[in-house]
Amino acid sequence: MHILIIEDEEQLCRSMAEGLRMDGYETDTCFDGEEGLELCMTENYDLILLDLNLPGIDGLEILRQFRTFNTNTPVLILSARVQIQDKVEGLDLGANDYLTKPFHFEELEARIRSLTRRKFIQEDVCLRCSRITFDTRTREANVDGTPLALTRKESALLEYFLLHRNRIISPRK
Repeated sequence: MHILIIEDEEQLCRSMAEGLRMDGYETDTCFDGEEGLELCMTENYDLILLDLNLPGIDGLEILRQFRTFNTNTPVLILSARVQIQDKVEGLDLGANDYLTKPFHFEELEARIRSLTRRKFIQEDVCLRCSRITFDTRTREANVDGTPLALTRKESALLEYFLLHRNRIISPRK
């Protein structure tokens, strides 16, 4: 799973990225709206974590422009804006979920699992390539029916490669 975190609070952004990497996710980070919008439009992500109060371009404007280009990638808004109207506006613009700050990392992890699980409910939960199969629910991989013992990171990489077959995958900084 490849996640983009657009968050101007650098310490929070780095902390979330590190925690998600430890969970087996690949993360990209940026700290302003202009770079965030550019990454959304040029890279393929499985999920976007989006702050609203960003320098440059506001998170709601990023969401508005991104949804005209991509309606499938889940977006989870992370914001200190707690007014109902802010939540309604974000969800109406196409966010899939809204989490107010401060939040517990465990809740963020659960919401990420929920949003990515929805993607797999709509698609086949068993990914296949030649003799390899990977069940996205149970996280089990097999070659010709023989189970593979994979670490969490290896499992995440296999899933990412299977989801992005026939695409060039460039190394991240």
